[in-house]
Amino acid sequence: MHSALLAIAALLCAMAFVAAVSQLSRNDSARELTPPPALAPIDLPASSAIGPGAGIFVEYADGSGGMGCTAGFLVHTATGEPGVLTAGHCNRPGGPGKVTMNLGGVLPYATVGTFSQTVSEGVHNEQHDIGLIVLGGDDIPRSAAVGASLPVSGVATNLQIGQELCKFGMGSGEATCGTITEITKSKVVFLAPGQCGDSGGPVYLNEGDGTVRAVGILIRGGIPNTPKPGCSAPARFSVAELIQPWLDKWRLTTVTAGSPVG
Repeated sequence: MHSALLAIAALLCAMAFVAAVSQLSRNDSARELTPPPALAPIDLPASSAIGPGAGIFVEYADGSGGMGCTAGFLVHTATGEPGVLTAGHCNRPGGPGKVTMNLGGVLPYATVGTFSQTVSEGVHNEQHDIGLIVLGGDDIPRSAAVGASLPVSGVATNLQIGQELCKFGMGSGEATCGTITEITKSKVVFLAPGQCGDSGGPVYLNEGDGTVRAVGILIRGGIPNTPKPGCSAPARFSVAELIQPWLDKWRLTTVTAGSPVG
């Protein structure tokens, strides 16, 4: 009888041990399936400063997601606040979307600032597409030069068909250029290829002396006879929103070579 009781006790202990191990295994599996918090929402190219051509990530204010875009020209507001222009559709829902960037390859991404103006009317004709980010947050160096290497000398307003314009976008990772084919009241179309992620980037006119003049903000691209190409292939032409009307409307001043960036 005593031996039988010992056998039953041993069996119960073994069953309890198996149950405990099984529970522990389930807990470990649950922990393994829980991903660590994301330090980077998307893979942005590293930049040494915020300025025209730097990659940015816009975190929508309503929590619905975000978008990777390119920073445009640095500006100052009428009250002296530093800011940077980009495409309005980068902050698709509107509101004070938070903007971050990959500063020198350090994670998590540095906070650039928030949107204070968003205009995103559509993609047809004279529908406008531009946004203003007011800089603030982390202490991030600023560079008014395109790609941190081409100083901006001013704003070009007297454009002509056949002139060559260039753009710089994080998707392309370099400057691409092409001739102007169309100029409207608020837009300029030119034959420069582009990639998704280039939106918001600087569009400029080379002066031939190592400096450039600001023209616009890249808002979209396209492929002839392809209504909605998406990101499946590089764009064959680019469309920019001219910035001078918005500088006037929002009372902004473009930061140029030699002027304070802070």
